[in-house]
Amino acid sequence: MRRPRSCVATTALCRGAVVATAVAAATAAAQSVPSGQSVQAGIAAGSPAAGSTHVLSDSLSARVDAAWLPRANRALPEDGSDATGETRSARAALLGDWYPFRGLFRATAGLSFGSTKGEVAAAPGSGSRWTVAGASPNTSTDQSGAFTTRVEVPSTMPYLGLGWGHAPARGWGLRADAGMLIGTGKVTGDLPSGVRAKVALAGMYPQVELERELQTLTDGALKISVVPVISLGMSYRW
Repeated sequence: MRRPRSCVATTALCRGAVVATAVAAATAAAQSVPSGQSVQAGIAAGSPAAGSTHVLSDSLSARVDAAWLPRANRALPEDGSDATGETRSARAALLGDWYPFRGLFRATAGLSFGSTKGEVAAAPGSGSRWTVAGASPNTSTDQSGAFTTRVEVPSTMPYLGLGWGHAPARGWGLRADAGMLIGTGKVTGDLPSGVRAKVALAGMYPQVELERELQTLTDGALKISVVPVISLGMSYRW
């Protein structure tokens, strides 16, 4: 029994609609899981920074960042002493970004690798005296150098942070991150030879007294085992 032509046409239209719906659904599904590559550049913790991001989905991405500060010198005014500070840093990070709301807000975790060092050299100011283990060398008679303190953070440190900025489509975007590196720095230092001689004449051991002073710094300034990191920049995705 032959079906009327109107039924055949209706069946064909229905099949075409089903195919079109399936294609549209597949296209929407593919678009809902974007992938792509982007590059970013900006300032991180006062250092020039650059990196690359690979978008895995609308909620996950993997990122590589690098920041480099060859040398930064700064005078550190202190009552009774003349001090200067120097900082050097070269670090890279492997990070994962999670966008819980499929929007601009993200949570970030990963590892940072590299070297970050700081050094402070301090000498008594004009007419001032230092006291170390009861020894007080005078700047007018002891011109044998400065008390040097060095701080170095671990070469590998976990990173946790929050950020804003994501480019789900191709083009330019803004980025901002606030987080922290987790780890305790190491403090080392040197006493000027004139101070060492004064400490020895006082019947004390210069190295022991130096380590005691450094331990005081460690218990104070480095008691907090996190390094805050704030970064701002731009990104471009293709």
